[in-house]
Amino acid sequence: MNIIHAGKAQMEWAALKKEATVFPIYSMRKAWDVLEKEIQDLSTYPNKANSQSILLGKIDMGSITVLDPRLGNLIHSLQYTKLSIEGIQSPPTSMIVEYIQACERVHWILDNYRKLAS
Repeated sequence: MNIIHAGKAQMEWAALKKEATVFPIYSMRKAWDVLEKEIQDLSTYPNKANSQSILLGKIDMGSITVLDPRLGNLIHSLQYTKLSIEGIQSPPTSMIVEYIQACERVHWILDNYRKLAS
């Protein structure tokens, strides 16, 4: 990942955290969409990541295959946490901001793996 892309990603996560105060549920859904798109974009075309391989923490990134079960569990936990938060009638903004920060941390973990692959 080049420095320009890293800067854009950092600005995008910061914008989502700011939006969370005005549009909390939208920001949370957008954070998950950004993370999910990134996970799908990491995999090479013939070896697209599916939910089972992600649960196992197996993601093919070009020349390397990431095997990190903790990462897989974390991604699935974020997915189910999103569904749980959506079920709350008026979730606290702090909860949503923390969720966005967790998505951001997973993004940076994936980014570090991407750097290893290149």
